[in-house]
Amino acid sequence: MQIHDGGQSNSAVQVIVEESKTLLFLFVRGVIGDEGVGEGNGIVVMVVLPVLSQPVSVPVPPPGESDDREGAVIGLSVALGIVAVLLVLVGGVWLYRERSQKRTIKLWEDEEKQNRKIGKASRGSNKNYNAVSKDMEVSLMADVSGCLDKYRVFGIDELEEATEGFHESCLIQGSVYKGSIDGEVYAIKKMKWNACEELKILQKVNHGNLVKLEGFCIDALNANCYLIYEYVENGSLYSWLHENENGKLNWKTRLRIAVDVANGLQYIHEHTRPRVVHKDVKSSNILLDTNMRAKIANFGLAKSGCNAITMHIVGTQGYIAPEYMIDGVVSTKMDVFSFGVVLLELISGKEAIDEEGIVLWAGAGRVLEGDEEEKAKKLMDWMDQHLLEESFSMESMMSIMALAVACLNRDPSKRPSMVDIVYALCKSDDLFYDISDDTLSGSQVLAR
Repeated sequence: MQIHDGGQSNSAVQVIVEESKTLLFLFVRGVIGDEGVGEGNGIVVMVVLPVLSQPVSVPVPPPGESDDREGAVIGLSVALGIVAVLLVLVGGVWLYRERSQKRTIKLWEDEEKQNRKIGKASRGSNKNYNAVSKDMEVSLMADVSGCLDKYRVFGIDELEEATEGFHESCLIQGSVYKGSIDGEVYAIKKMKWNACEELKILQKVNHGNLVKLEGFCIDALNANCYLIYEYVENGSLYSWLHENENGKLNWKTRLRIAVDVANGLQYIHEHTRPRVVHKDVKSSNILLDTNMRAKIANFGLAKSGCNAITMHIVGTQGYIAPEYMIDGVVSTKMDVFSFGVVLLELISGKEAIDEEGIVLWAGAGRVLEGDEEEKAKKLMDWMDQHLLEESFSMESMMSIMALAVACLNRDPSKRPSMVDIVYALCKSDDLFYDISDDTLSGSQVLAR
C-alpha cells in the first residue's frame, strides 16, 4: 500500500503489515528526496501493536432470580427428604405386618399339623395313639412344671363327670362351668392351651380379694387346659347392677365392693415383682361371695411387667384406657382407668357402654361442672335412682364421683395410684362399718 504525502510524487511511503497470532508488525519504507532519505537508504520502522479482540460478555441474572432459584432448590431437597423418611416408615410398618402375618400363619399351620398328628394317631393303632397322647401330655406338663407342687392336678374324667360332660345346664358364663368334685363346688374354666402365662401369674398372687386358683387339668387329646377356681356364690357385680331387678345393692355395700376391688388391684400393682397389670377390670370380672365381699377374677389377659408397648389390643369396650387403645401402652394406670369406670357403674347403675355405643365415662366430667348446688342437682339426676330411697351423705357421694373422674383422666400420669384410691375410699363418711363385720345391713332409710 502506498501513501502520498503533500501531493509530491517523489515521496512515498510504503506500509507493509504482517499479522501474527498476538502482534501486528508495521514496516514503513519510504523515499524522501535529497533532504531526506533516499531510495537507496531505506528506513524500516517496526511498530508492535497489540491484537485487539471483542470482549466476551457474561450475562448477569436479575438480582432476585438467583435467590429464588436457590430457595426452590432447598425446598425441593427438603420435600424429597420428607418423602424419603415417609417411605422408610411405611416400608418398616409394612415389613413388620408381613412378618407378623407370617408368624401367625406359621402358628396356625403348626397347630393344624399337630391336630392332624392327633387325628392320624386316633385312626391308627392304639399303641401309636397312646404314644402321641403321652408325648403331648409330657410336653404340656413341662410348661407348667413349676406349678405342680402348688396346685392340685385334676383328671379330665373328674371334670367331665362334675359338669355332666360340660353340659349347658352347668354353664355359668362364657366358658366357665360349675362342677362338684368330692363334695366341693368349683368354677371350671375351659380354654385352649394358652393358660401357661395365666398360671405363672396366679402362682405369684395370694390375696383375699382375688379369686383363688385351686388346680388345673391338661387334656392332651384335645390340647385343652382347664383352670379350676374356688366357686364364688353370688355371681358377678355386673349381674347385680344391671340384671337383678329384685335385689339391688345399697350404697354401703357398693362402697365396700369398691374398697375390696381397690385393695385387690393395689396388691397386684404394689406387692408383686414384677408388677402385674390385670388389663380386663370390669364389673363382670368382679365376683361377690356369700358375704357380698368382692373378688377380682379372670387373669386371662393379665401381663407381668408394665410400661410396655403392644400391637395386640385386647379388652372390653367401655373399659379400655385411651393410651392403650391408641398407642398400646400397658401400665398399671390402665387398670386405674377401668376401675374408674366400675366406680361410675356403682354410682349410676348404668352399663359401661349403652346400646348406641356411647361409653359411660365420656360425659362423667360434666356432672361436676358448675357451683355446688348445680353439682348436687346433676349428681342426683345422674346416679342410680334406687340409691335415692336410702340415707347417704351427699358430700361422700360427691367425693366418690370426683375420685372416679380423676381415675378417668386422659393423661395417665395425672391419674391417682391404687394406694391413693384405697385411702380416699376409706375416708368416705358412709363407710362406717366394722371391717371385720361380714354381715349386710338390711335397714334402708329415705334419703335426706
